[in-house]
Amino acid sequence: KRAGLAEKTFKQAMDKELREHKSSFIVFYILRALVIVSLVRQIILDNYEGAFFCILTIVLLYVPSWVQVRLRIELPPPLEITILCFIFAAEILGEVNAFYVNVPHWDTMLHTTTGFLCAATGFALIDILNRNSRIKFQLSPIYVALAAFCFSMTIGVLWEFFEFSADLLLHTDMQK
Repeated sequence: KRAGLAEKTFKQAMDKELREHKSSFIVFYILRALVIVSLVRQIILDNYEGAFFCILTIVLLYVPSWVQVRLRIELPPPLEITILCFIFAAEILGEVNAFYVNVPHWDTMLHTTTGFLCAATGFALIDILNRNSRIKFQLSPIYVALAAFCFSMTIGVLWEFFEFSADLLLHTDMQK
């Protein structure tokens, strides 16, 4: 009973979070509809790898709301919209529609966007620490900027390690 109640409460919180900001709500549902159309297309074309990426994208589109509900972290709507658009651009446009191969510098554009997203996340994490009443310290703006930059670079390097390892061990083509 408890698990069912907790699951129902979590689903209600997710639905509320999705509807809370009109702009994020509209972008989420437009992108989800486009992914579903793409999923149907991939199934009709017998491209099951593309269909897998579509299903993965639908799951990933819920991640920002899940983070906000589960971790009780409020993402600003512009950041949430950027994350949603990035997921769509990377998975549906990049992988399913082969933008990585057909559009020059597509990977570079996405890596740049990811860098800014990671820096914003780093700023947000430090801001959360600065606002926490249990932790008594204030960080200088220069330190915050340096920490956000380092966080962004570290995430970028770890991602490159992941791509290289997947290419080496699983014979994928993540580094195109």
